[in-house]
Amino acid sequence: MAAGGAEFVEGWLVAQVLGEGAYGEVRLLVHARSGAAVALKVARPGEAAGEPAREAALHRALRHPHVLRCLGERTHQGLHYLFLEYAPGGELFDRIEPDVGMREEDARRYWRQLLSGLGYLHGRGVAHRDIKPENLLLDNRDQLKISDFGMATLFR
Repeated sequence: MAAGGAEFVEGWLVAQVLGEGAYGEVRLLVHARSGAAVALKVARPGEAAGEPAREAALHRALRHPHVLRCLGERTHQGLHYLFLEYAPGGELFDRIEPDVGMREEDARRYWRQLLSGLGYLHGRGVAHRDIKPENLLLDNRDQLKISDFGMATLFR
């Protein structure tokens, strides 16, 4: 896969790696002309067959202000690509000071947003099953976005 400013798809450049996990990595794609940004989740070869496709199908159906949007998917040469809304505020994890936490008013605001997103998911029969500060992202308006539906399942 291209890296360090190399073109990924015509007009889209891989700007940087945003994160890495057990199943793959997330990269930032920036459109050369418009400056639009999207996150690209790449599932590594060897991941359980069908899992990335299942995650994408479930995630694509979700639309809520506190759930990261899935913009599409593609499979190419054995890799599964998931195109996601970019959350430039990073992980909620990075807002939590070790041995301190965060300001109570911020924690309360994020908590309300998390409950709103989880209420929506549960109302749609979706159990996320991996809620943690690393999977709670912040957009450019400091709004919480639930991300990473790799372990999610339908319970209805």
